[in-house]
Amino acid sequence: AETRMQEDYGHNRRRAAGTALLFEQAARRLLEKRYPHDLHAAQWSALRYFARAGRRTANVIGLSRYLGNTSGSTSRTARSLVDRGLLAVSPSDHDARSVMFTLTEEGHQVLKDDPLNELAEILAALSLEDIARLSQTLDLVMTDLVRRRTP
Repeated sequence: AETRMQEDYGHNRRRAAGTALLFEQAARRLLEKRYPHDLHAAQWSALRYFARAGRRTANVIGLSRYLGNTSGSTSRTARSLVDRGLLAVSPSDHDARSVMFTLTEEGHQVLKDDPLNELAEILAALSLEDIARLSQTLDLVMTDLVRRRTP
């Protein structure tokens, strides 16, 4: 019985490694296309974030938490989007030391070409049960990744 358990464990590890490779290939395919806007993955994520962020979280600190990056690199990402005319900066209503970011009209237009739209179309063709199962699984993966990487 112990030999069988070891075989199952080895098979499960190989299957998990193969699935991780498929996940990496899908992510690379999705993110390698920078589209005509020539945006990096973090810039796309920042645009998505600010499109949904509330007034209290539409700042570098909120984006930094969302991306899991340092505030320095996050600040550079936001500044690059301001420089491109995709984000506008205004003083924060809640903190005099902080600024708030909002998408410009051009930023909203660029988001129409978001590479995640292609993935959403593919996922929309799945059954609700498959989408729910995938969502739950990815939530577990993300929760564990965050747990493992948080000091």
